[in-house]
Amino acid sequence: MSTHFAEVLARESACLAGVTDGAKLADWRRRVVEELMTPLSPYVFALRQTGDVPGRADFLDRWRELLAETVDRLLRSGTTGDTHSSGQTRRTDVDAQKTALLILATLHGGSTLSQITKDPWPLNAALDLALAPFTATEDNSPARTGTSSPIGNMNT
Repeated sequence: MSTHFAEVLARESACLAGVTDGAKLADWRRRVVEELMTPLSPYVFALRQTGDVPGRADFLDRWRELLAETVDRLLRSGTTGDTHSSGQTRRTDVDAQKTALLILATLHGGSTLSQITKDPWPLNAALDLALAPFTATEDNSPARTGTSSPIGNMNT
């Protein structure tokens, strides 16, 4: 397995294991966005579509599983932005495996768009949607920096 893959999995394993509530999820999100916006980050190299295809597939599957475990833990703890759910009620409308795949796809696609535009807005906007079940409605504004238009830099 590539050193970039191994480094990302080691970091994600440690960081995601500590995600037990919305505040810790927000901390994970900020950290991963920062990693994906740093050109020489192992996260950027690991998500590139070059090199070892079987290794990349294994890497993505293992990262998806770490994300699914985290989503399941958050669901079991009642950590959702749904103001109608009681504190310890598990949401049955959120599938941990599908949500983990959505988060992984968001990280991949959102980071690609953000790197092209040199603006974290596309990644943050995509994460807003992927993480919506776990964020309070009053906290759904994207963590925005950069251009004022979501597609302002995409044509340059």
